[in-house]
Parts: sequence; C-alpha cells; structure tokens
Amino acid sequence: MEIQHWTRMIVLFLTAYWSALGQQGPYDRMGAGPKYWIAYEHCWETNSPIPEDRWKANIDWVNDTFKSFGYDMICNDGWIEAAQTVDEYGYITKYNDQWNHGFAYWSDYLAQRDMKMGVYYNPMWMTKAAYEKNLKVMGTKYRTQDIVGDISFNEPLYWVDTDKEGAKEWIQGYVEHFITLGATYLRIDFLENYERNYGTAKYIQALKWIREAAGNRIFLSLVMPNCFDHCRTELEIGDMIRIDDDCFNGGWDFVSDRRRGEQRPIWPQYGNAFDGFLGFADIGGRGQMILDGDFMRMNTMANDKERMILFSLMVMGGSALAIADQFDTIGEYAWVYQNVELLELNEQGFIGKPLSYDHQDVAKSSVWAGQLPNGDWVVGLFNREDTKQIRSIDFERDLGISGRVRNTRDLWTHTDLGSQSGGYSVELAPHECKIIRIENNTLKFEAEFASMMNGAQRGNDRFQHSGLGYVDGFENNGDMVLWAVKAPQKKTYNLVIKYGNGSSETASGNLYVNGNKTIDQIAMPNTDRHNGWSEVHLSIPLEEGINYISIGNSGAVNAKFDLDYIQIME
Repeated sequence: MEIQHWTRMIVLFLTAYWSALGQQGPYDRMGAGPKYWIAYEHCWETNSPIPEDRWKANIDWVNDTFKSFGYDMICNDGWIEAAQTVDEYGYITKYNDQWNHGFAYWSDYLAQRDMKMGVYYNPMWMTKAAYEKNLKVMGTKYRTQDIVGDISFNEPLYWVDTDKEGAKEWIQGYVEHFITLGATYLRIDFLENYERNYGTAKYIQALKWIREAAGNRIFLSLVMPNCFDHCRTELEIGDMIRIDDDCFNGGWDFVSDRRRGEQRPIWPQYGNAFDGFLGFADIGGRGQMILDGDFMRMNTMANDKERMILFSLMVMGGSALAIADQFDTIGEYAWVYQNVELLELNEQGFIGKPLSYDHQDVAKSSVWAGQLPNGDWVVGLFNREDTKQIRSIDFERDLGISGRVRNTRDLWTHTDLGSQSGGYSVELAPHECKIIRIENNTLKFEAEFASMMNGAQRGNDRFQHSGLGYVDGFENNGDMVLWAVKAPQKKTYNLVIKYGNGSSETASGNLYVNGNKTIDQIAMPNTDRHNGWSEVHLSIPLEEGINYISIGNSGAVNAKFDLDYIQIME
C-alpha cells in the first residue's frame, strides 16, 4: 500500500508541474463532445440506482448496436448515495454497495471490448462511510473528519471545505483515484449546490484543484453550474459544460418547450435544450467549451420528426451525443443515433452557431450554420413551432458564398440536391428540421462562425462584409478567433486575411498556426473609413490534414481591427 501511496503522490506532483507549464490538453480543440451511453433513464424512472445485471445488459447492447458508430464509452449516473464501499483513503471503489464488482472490474470489462469507462462523481464529496471511519487523507497528517464542511450535500454525502488543510489532497487524490481505476471521463454534478453553500471563491478553488489533477488524462464534464458571468470560471477549467435543465421525462418539453424564452440568473439558466444552445452558442467551439445539452431519450419523443430534430440539435450545437435509452426501451429508434453523415460532423469537431442569438428572433435563431475543416458548410433549419414554417438560408448574404455551389446534400434523406445558387428554402412541418451540407467552392472561412475567444465577438454594423458579419473586440490580450482548416497536402500556402481598421493608426495582431506563433505582428493599416475593408497576404506552412489557425491580440498596443474572413490559396 505504501508503494501505491507514493505512486499516487508522484503522479499528482507531475500533474501539477505539467499544469504549471500550461500544457494544452487533448480536449481543447475537439469542438464537439464525446459519444456515449449513460445509465440515466433507469435511475430517473425508478428513482433508484441501476442494478448491476441491467448495467451489463446495456453495455453488451451498446457494444453490439452502437460501438461501430463511435459510441465507445459507458458512464454510470447519479443515485450514488449507496456507494459507501471505500478504500483505505476513503475513496469509493464501486457504483453501488449491492454490486458484486467495482469500477476496476468494469473498466477492464469495457477495455476488453475496446470501450472506455466514464464515472459520475464529485471529488468534493465524502461518503458517510469515509467520514465515520475517520480515515487518513492521503499524503497528509489529516483525517477525513478534519476536512468536511459544516453543510452536507445530503445525509449519506458530505461536502469537503476547501479552506481546510488536507482538502486539496483529498480532492486531487479523488481525481487520481478515478484515473487509476481506468476512467477517461469524469462527470462532476451538483456544482451549483457547492457554490451556493460554500461560496464562489471556494467553488473556484475546488475546480482549479480538479483541473490541475486531471491534467491531460481525463475529460472533465461540469454539470449543474450556475454559469455566472457567462461561464467565465468554467471556461477556464472544464472541457464540457451543461447548458440546460435535466432531460427528466424527455419529450418535446425537454427539447424546446420547458420555460421557453426564459433565462434565470442561476442554474438552470435555461429550461430546454434549444434555449440552452442559443444562450451559450457564442462560447461553444474549438479552444472554448463543449456544450452539453444533456441526454437523449428517443423513446419519449412523439414522432420521428421530433427524434430527428433532437439529434440534429445536439449535433449542430456540438454537444456530447449521450444515449439514455436502454436495450429494452429504445424500441425501433436506434437508427436515429446511427446517422453516419451527422456522426461524421461530430467526429470532425463540427459546431454550428445560430444566425441570431436572440430568442425573440424566431426565424433566424432557428437557422444554424457552421463550417467543416474542408470549407464545406452545414446548415440546420429548425421549426420549433406548432405550425408550418418557412426556413431559409441565403448562400451569399448569410454564408459569404459567391456564385453557384457544386452540390447540396440532405443529411437525413442521404440524397444529393444538386448544384444550386442563391440559397435554400423549405417549408417545415411542426417540429421538423432539415440538415443540409453545402459543398463550398473555396477554402474561405468566415470569422463569425469560427471560435471567438475571450472578448472577440460577432459584429455586423459595418457595411460590405462577407456573409452574416465579422468579428471585433480584440482590444485585450487573449482575444482571438480560431479556425480548423484542412490542407490537402503539407506545403506553404498563401493566406488572405480580410480585415477592417477604422482607427487612425496601423493595428496589429498575431498569427498562430498549430499553436506556434508564426507571425508576431500582422500589420493592418488604416482602411480610411469605418466601413472600409482591406486584405493582408501572408505565406504560412500547413501540415496535411487538420491545422489550427488563430488570429488575435497577444499584447499588441493597438489591436482595434475587425476580421471578416481568411482564405487559403494555392
């Protein structure tokens, strides 16, 4: 046991060291969330933990039905209070005391099937069993009763107080414990409860310790956060964040109707998935945050149109694709999760954004668009209403596409619609959607649909911009735009940057390619008037395949510029 103790302590030290160096995690540029199955439905419907035999039956079903489509992870869910079997340091070893096998066994069971294990738990929790045994906190002189707070989560689970000596070691040790057991995903729930009872400062401290311990080794899913200051804290710490209320009974209520158009200042800010994606679409994307729309229960939807709109929304929003249906509840609806053309978008890290973030602008907020690394556009046209609606996309006005496109394709009917010009319009039945892919003519990437970080934001008060708008707000260090660009081969390409600069002086920005500062100062001279645009032409090296290009402010004195688009030229 002493060897195990020192091994854990060394790993924790190295994790803190790597974090201090600012090493980027593997999830920073994923864009879209993981594909997995979660045990939520049984727990919710029965208000009890999932039995071990049902857990196994669902694993085997997912392995046979969905693994070949990329759903390669299994995760337990809440109803965790009966997990009171703990190791010598007080950490739980299995999901439920009634189970014969622990996390280590099931991690191995999944690994043998080329699948991964996710774990639902909050490292700030302490079981009643660990408290009553008053166990030693690993790596300290303190014991479990020394670090609990005055307010408990509930009777079987206590909260750890971050102000107490030994709390850091407990929290970071819990993260390491799950990594050691083989977990690749940690779903941390009831964050609002900790922040409400212990304050924002302690909440932030706990999350920082978790991030430091996690390093690059485990995916952090932050659940039920208050998202104060538009997720400022969570953006710096998590990989994925819940953006709407729980699935509960599913159905159209969860997709679109629950508290529609209402935003609260605390969790849950939005009651339904569609509103949640609208409310946080500006912070979703590569290098930012994966938006988590919660779980999907296709068996609760009224018809296939509603099933397609739910799955399409999750894909267009870049969400995790989390199946909660079970082997004996899904009925004949597995096909919804098996749409290979939509799954390809997820696998490429696609995330779309609405034409309007305004919930009151029903038509534009119901049309979503985004670009793939090869320049193609994907457009989602949604009808949330109970009546027929027309939804449209203008290729040039909204997407900046000039001329005729080579092909458009319907990703649900899997049919080519042929070459088109001007745009696409469709009449949708109630609760119906269309997802189309538009083959672009160029490697031109609009800024307003890319990842806009920190203060960078969509603007549209200039005239003669390409597409829907542009990006402004580069005044502060760290403000930037990030694109994922697929190069056909490794070589030096010409990069065209269309910019605006209404200030009286030359503005400057920085160019990064694949995380390396390629150009320290891009000179962007004054464009004479507020509505003027100009271009900068540069040479940049790109690798074959996906490259990450970012332009922004990393300390420039004058960064008062706007970005319209970039274009890769041979």
